[in-house]
Amino acid sequence: MARFSNMALDAARKNHAKKVSAVTIRVGQMTGLVPEYLQHYYPQTVAGTMLEGSRLVIEERPVLVRCACGNVYTPARDNGYACPKCGGASGKLISGREMDLVSVEIEE
Repeated sequence: MARFSNMALDAARKNHAKKVSAVTIRVGQMTGLVPEYLQHYYPQTVAGTMLEGSRLVIEERPVLVRCACGNVYTPARDNGYACPKCGGASGKLISGREMDLVSVEIEE
């Protein structure tokens, strides 16, 4: 959480903000970050900064894999995480590990 708040503070300062009204972050399901916990601890993390009182908006990103056959799918335990189109077990992760600051809504 501190990483996101520091990045948001840096962006706000660079844009000469006096106050921030919202911070939007993107979090992949494989990061281990729990959106409910992020929401819960956000006010404590930003207390005393220009982020205090701002909303935290979380965009959750699903786990997506691109199989060698070209199919893009969400791996599922019930089929051994294999591609549902060809049954292939290898693929490239294309979504799910993101931890990004998307935007900072500032008040001038």
